[in-house]
Amino acid sequence: MSNEALSQFAYYSTLADGHSASCVGAIIKAARAFNATHGITGVLLFDGERFCQYIEGEPTTLDMLVQRIRQDARHKDVVTLLHEPLYEGRRYPSWSMAFSDVDEDAIIEQMIARSPHAALALLKDRHLTLDIG
Repeated sequence: MSNEALSQFAYYSTLADGHSASCVGAIIKAARAFNATHGITGVLLFDGERFCQYIEGEPTTLDMLVQRIRQDARHKDVVTLLHEPLYEGRRYPSWSMAFSDVDEDAIIEQMIARSPHAALALLKDRHLTLDIG
């Protein structure tokens, strides 16, 4: 896929009441299948209570996925950190959906406390030290 006409989206949310952390495996499995088929790449962090995700792809497809995330009953309080065009090319071109369980790490809290671009810079700096599966 060309680097032209790409968008990026980052958000955080909370695991909804009535759902346990065991549902994250199903989220990852479905995300990897959907993303690989639709040209979406990115990374999902989960700390046992909160999700923080960065995704990138063709704008129409990405917007469709954003709506699916917002409607997913496993998420509550979805807060957009960033939703804009991506000019410099994909950050994670080989990851249909990388995942890291960061329950002992404060990276989600640190990302939430920063400006959107500073949060993405933190993720880029830290992704090499995260246990990405």
